[in-house]
Amino acid sequence: MNNLIKLFSGFLLVIVIYSCSPSTEMTDIYVDETFTSKGFNKILVLGLAKDEWKRKVYENEFRSQLITYNVEVLMAWQELPKGEQLNRETFEKYFREKNVDAILVAIEGGESMDKTLYSGGGSSHVYVGFYGFYASTASYYFNSEFLAEEKIVHMRTNLYETTEGKIIWSAKSQSFEPSSTGEVVKAVSNKVVGEIFRQGYIN
Repeated sequence: MNNLIKLFSGFLLVIVIYSCSPSTEMTDIYVDETFTSKGFNKILVLGLAKDEWKRKVYENEFRSQLITYNVEVLMAWQELPKGEQLNRETFEKYFREKNVDAILVAIEGGESMDKTLYSGGGSSHVYVGFYGFYASTASYYFNSEFLAEEKIVHMRTNLYETTEGKIIWSAKSQSFEPSSTGEVVKAVSNKVVGEIFRQGYIN
């Protein structure tokens, strides 16, 4: 019975911890303050991942987010011939005449596990008055320790202008306990596109 109570209390704490964790957060945001030509109308989206299907998911989801801001979006997986990589030469060959203003690159960053030892940190001698049940179980709530593991999926997104090809905006992202690649990219693209809108890169 005591072990069951301890297990149940630990389970409740895990629920509280995970419910408080943000699903996706952005870090290491870089903005080129010297770049003033904003309001991009046509953006090329490029996904970089080991698996081709992931690249397509990246590009499709970012396109879905961008077109809600009335941006014309090209996707590299549709525009580049198979086997071609995007570089200065291929951009000039396939995209220069299409008047692409910017290139948004979504980069797979791998996964990591965050392991945290949680402890109640209180005293085992808790005086709780008349309530025998609470008195008999309070020590578990105040002293139980358990190891919680949380999967984190990392991505980086860079925005380049196409006149000189320099990076003008960048951010890392961390998605906590995602259920699928699609969930990660949807959350990241929503935050990224919202941020570049706030910066004035799209109208």
